[in-house]
Amino acid sequence: MKFSNKRNDRGLEINLTPLIDVVFLLLIFFMVSTTFIYTNALKVDLPKAKGDEQTVNKNIVVVVDSNNQIFVGKKKVPKFALYRVMKDLKEKNPNIPIILQADKNAKHGTVVFVMDQCKKAGFDRFTIAVEEE
Repeated sequence: MKFSNKRNDRGLEINLTPLIDVVFLLLIFFMVSTTFIYTNALKVDLPKAKGDEQTVNKNIVVVVDSNNQIFVGKKKVPKFALYRVMKDLKEKNPNIPIILQADKNAKHGTVVFVMDQCKKAGFDRFTIAVEEE
């Protein structure tokens, strides 16, 4: 049996299609995951104007400490006055949310009482603050 001495020497062929696919996928991934910063290219001096005072939509922080004392902001509020204080705050800024910070040693009943009084005053958005572990 005679074998042919012809060799198929076409050289090394590298298929570039998978490589191009991977490069485009990486390009798309980085384009989508990048956060863009929009800067104002033109510096503009805006005119001054007078108008009604705007109310700043901040949060109301209600704190229940380990002695079950209630604070709205940094002001101590007795239990019997909490509803009135919260009602006044709701009338001043109706869309303001509540952040409730309760000490881990505070009584559960006091925290529920605070939430009930806030709910009666018309607040429906609560955030309960916790510490990250």
